Amino acid sequence: MKLKIIDTSTKKPVLNSKIQLQVKGKDSGFLTVTTDTTGMIELDEKYNGQQISSPLGSGQGPWVTACENAVILLPTKKTTDASSS
Repeated sequence: MKLKIIDTSTKKPVLNSKIQLQVKGKDSGFLTVTTDTTGMIELDEKYNGQQISSPLGSGQGPWVTACENAVILLPTKKTTDASSS
């Protein structure tokens, strides 16, 4: 099943990046996946229906039920321009 990883600050897909995911459910634990050129990842069907989140970035992302075309939000910090303060 394919899922999309979206950066919470830019609202854009996270391209060509290694991401850690946390799984709650029958197959709980952590997964490391790599997004493709469109921000998609592919997970084994055994994760279908389980809760998945991205614990990396600046905090825990919301839990999402894993299913085809689900969107996982990757929490990131917005960068600020120090010269504008």
